[in-house]
Amino acid sequence: MMRSTELHFRGLFLGMLLFQGVVGFSSDAFASDAIILRTGLSRIDADDLKRHVTTLASDSLEGREAGARGGKAAVAYLRSVLKTTRETSRTLPVESTQEFGRDYQNLLVFLPGSDATLRHEVVVVGAHYDHVGFGKASNSRGPIGHIHNGADDNASGTAALLELIEAFASLETAPARSMLFAFWDAEEAGLLGSKHWVANPTIPIQELRFVLNIDMLGRLRDGRVITVGWRSAPGLRPFLASHNITNDLLLAYQPQVIADSDHYPFYAAGVPAIHLDTDKHDDYHRPSDDPDKINWDGLRRMTEYSYRLALDAANRPDFPRFRREALSEPAPSWFNPKDAASPPVRLGVNWDLEQLRQNVVVVSQVTPGSPAAIAGLRAADRIVRLGAWKMGTADELKMVIQTARNPVPIRVERPGIDAPIEMSANLLGNPVRLGASWRDDTALPNCAVITHVIADSPADRAGIAAGDVILDMSGRSFASSEEMRQRVLSEKQPFHFRIERNGRVREVIVELIEDAP
Repeated sequence: MMRSTELHFRGLFLGMLLFQGVVGFSSDAFASDAIILRTGLSRIDADDLKRHVTTLASDSLEGREAGARGGKAAVAYLRSVLKTTRETSRTLPVESTQEFGRDYQNLLVFLPGSDATLRHEVVVVGAHYDHVGFGKASNSRGPIGHIHNGADDNASGTAALLELIEAFASLETAPARSMLFAFWDAEEAGLLGSKHWVANPTIPIQELRFVLNIDMLGRLRDGRVITVGWRSAPGLRPFLASHNITNDLLLAYQPQVIADSDHYPFYAAGVPAIHLDTDKHDDYHRPSDDPDKINWDGLRRMTEYSYRLALDAANRPDFPRFRREALSEPAPSWFNPKDAASPPVRLGVNWDLEQLRQNVVVVSQVTPGSPAAIAGLRAADRIVRLGAWKMGTADELKMVIQTARNPVPIRVERPGIDAPIEMSANLLGNPVRLGASWRDDTALPNCAVITHVIADSPADRAGIAAGDVILDMSGRSFASSEEMRQRVLSEKQPFHFRIERNGRVREVIVELIEDAP
């Protein structure tokens, strides 16, 4: 299937404009990003990705074990590709090697930034190139003694990093911030390459603004992307979602960060860090992790997504600082989605469910002492009006019961009586306006996080769910959850919300059948 670079370009530009208010960055950088976006994306080539993975994951490299013959052969291949990139480069990245441990070596490529003020700040994009060689009991899921080619883990991320370097090197002007592209060695031996760099940095740690770690990008399934570290700086989650420009990726946000890849040493050192992977699979750390299992289109999409993230991070005038709370906070209480909460009882009746499915509302039982009983409702009454509801759908009736203000007029048709009967009820509890609750989260500034939704409420009918992040209302973000409350209470319906769920952004329109105070 052909890829439309123009569509990607327009989508990214609109996405960045959308999120400038949410994350709190100036709009000046967006114009700069838009100018150079197409050039870089055009250099990310699916055939090149396939060539890199196939070479790195070939039997001749013997599983790329760190310090072994295959690992050194992998470095030789990386250098040959980088040499070709430098020969055609406009921005001349600088290559260096950092040796450590048992003949291990990190391969580093530095691209100086173009902005006089920001060039001392650095964005790191890294991927480990080593794997487990022939496998052993401590690092293989078997069988051991066979070449573990590691096509997904992590020839895929290494190939993506090669393409990212080519993309950035092709730009006429380098991004504002400097960039360090790092091929980490000995990740499989315990994150040794990234740990060594953090302990012996080639750039002062305090100059790092953002780290993007790409590991196992080759098995994209149903668009699902494991996304780690989004709480390491305020606003990173909207930032990640803003570059999912066609909503084709489903970001599976992980609430906490563990030491399972090369993002962790930077995270532990207080640098905002994001890790992306396409999740484990049956071939993980087995000899069967071969190139024929790679989703090549998915790998291209993930490389392009990584490019958009890195480009934006390198060009924004400011980037959020590390959230120290991230190191010790538990998963947020709102994080695990919940079904809509049962609505509170306001009327006190049961319906004839068989007829209700046909949108015929017939009372089957009335609770003694309830508003329905006090108003005079009886079993077998057919309700034809309740508040603003007039013989609409059953779902609309349920919503009106939750939102109606007292007193509520009711009209029923009663068997044996020709004329409709009019009555009035004072429903229990307070009416809802939206039917949802929300809270602030310091990792999501200028947003509100939905914590609960009442079943049959306007929010529930519109498709809002617990765990959704409200980015804005009618194009305006929120200073706090209290501001959202005031706006929900005071502004006229319908409400236009922009909502993010799993990295996918959509507009939700909430219409109220009847306003509540």
